[in-house]
Amino acid sequence: MPLKINKLIILFLFSLNTQSIFAQVSSAFYDGERITNVFYVFQNKLVDSLAQKNIEQAVKRAFPIFPQTIVRTLLLDAYTNKVRKLEQVAKAQYEVLPSQMGGINITLTIVISDSVKEQRVKSGVLTGEKDFPILYQDNKSLLTTKFALAQMLYTNNNAWYGREDAMLDGNPLAHNPAGKGFTGWIEGWISAGLYGITTLSTKNNTYLYGGASYIVSGSVGRELFTDQSRVYGAFDDAFVGFMGTVGYPSGNRFTYNLSMGRQQFTVGKGFLIRNTASNGDNRGALQLNPRWAADYLGLASVRYNNLLLQVFQLDPDELDLVDSKTLIRGFNAEWGDGYSNQIGFMLLGVPQSSYNYYTPSGDVLGRKGLMLFNLRYYTNKPPNVPGLFYRGEIAYERNTNFKMASLAGYSEIGWSFAKSPGTPSLRYRYAYFSGDDPDTEVYERWDPLLSGGNGEEWVIGANHFKVVQNSNINVHQLQGNIRPWPKIELVPQAIFMYAEDNNNIGGNPALGNLPQKEYGSEFNITVKYFRSSRWYWHGHVAYTIPGVGVREALGNSAKPWLSAMLFFRYAL
Repeated sequence: MPLKINKLIILFLFSLNTQSIFAQVSSAFYDGERITNVFYVFQNKLVDSLAQKNIEQAVKRAFPIFPQTIVRTLLLDAYTNKVRKLEQVAKAQYEVLPSQMGGINITLTIVISDSVKEQRVKSGVLTGEKDFPILYQDNKSLLTTKFALAQMLYTNNNAWYGREDAMLDGNPLAHNPAGKGFTGWIEGWISAGLYGITTLSTKNNTYLYGGASYIVSGSVGRELFTDQSRVYGAFDDAFVGFMGTVGYPSGNRFTYNLSMGRQQFTVGKGFLIRNTASNGDNRGALQLNPRWAADYLGLASVRYNNLLLQVFQLDPDELDLVDSKTLIRGFNAEWGDGYSNQIGFMLLGVPQSSYNYYTPSGDVLGRKGLMLFNLRYYTNKPPNVPGLFYRGEIAYERNTNFKMASLAGYSEIGWSFAKSPGTPSLRYRYAYFSGDDPDTEVYERWDPLLSGGNGEEWVIGANHFKVVQNSNINVHQLQGNIRPWPKIELVPQAIFMYAEDNNNIGGNPALGNLPQKEYGSEFNITVKYFRSSRWYWHGHVAYTIPGVGVREALGNSAKPWLSAMLFFRYAL
């Protein structure tokens, strides 16, 4: 194939790769986040130990939230309301904070009353009460609103290693992008939503729920792809669901949940499915990443005690300019108590997609027909327990339409110093995503699908991920988490990245052939300030050094890349 045509094909592939735009912070409502720990704090405990135990069991039955499951804040609100309705509960309130182990922690604080309290039949703004954001609630229903906004300042020095001319050549998203020297921009978003849940049958514990939110986002200044100011508004999530719970005298519990619509979805730690929506381009807010809901998610989940089974159909919300029309269908199973052992298996297929793979010989292959098999195992530490934790996953991809054999996996080991000042933790992770060996008949480059999240999940390097996403790479990553003060957390990282194969067609065209396998290294630190349940502040500095492979591919003109950002988020 002529060189010019081959280059155009590679550039087109690169434009499709930009659909997983570089997430750094998750949803303001924490929807879709994985729960690491669930804490129950009982205040004003009863002297009668048996009566106290009965209250604790009643609270946990009314609040069926488990570690290693995905949170939906509407259900958190509804379950907390159920706890408040218990006769000897004076007050109940939950708090959500990011966990140093990854994911989030949920703390439910319950104040026990010595006497049976008088129940309010109805409450909320619509009844004349000052309960905003709750509009209405009674013994069977809850109607609430959510409001959030965020704003970010971001600056780069020598973005794209100071070679934006080469790194973004032919990219359809690029219009006078950031590059040599210092550049900066401002971006933000505002969101409002309405959510409700009602009891269909008190006897059978069945519920109908749903909600929708609208987001307006925008950017001003010279950001990574463009200097064009823009504002964009659209619905984010919009879903309806049906769920129920069954409790047995033996203590066993069965729950089921059917939902459909625009929703966020995550499997496991987000290694394969996390970024179900794209940001940037005409939507703005490239780094704040406010949109997470897929165009469509149909999800059926059943849980019996520690066993979870899920069937899903997913259509990610991609940018219009590079929409690959990908459709994913899958089955996911998980078992474990969320602490000592957690094992999971996923099988998924792609019956529809226009996303293409390219080879050095000029062959054009496609994602349609992709099948993926995933096995994962990890442990976690129970709340406030120090010691060893580890996790790992392995995944294999094949395609029903041509010879494909791609492999990816990671192993992570760490230690929690939960009893030490600052409750620090330290972890090391090795991750591998296969590349394509041009000397074989089999296509081997890993398709990252919807991998992503934030810098502590599967965005590998605040700067480097923008150059090399999760394919044809192996990574050594060291990370610490420490809270020197209860509301401030520091997260330093050191990351060292190497290509698996010199052939890198399918990645950034400027790096389509790597003379050496060293991509580079990055050193960064994140500072988080949890001012209150409504206010959150976040700062980040990253310094990325191009490796010999990148430097030689760019004619030894690549410069180190420095970026810094500061943002706040407010949620009501």
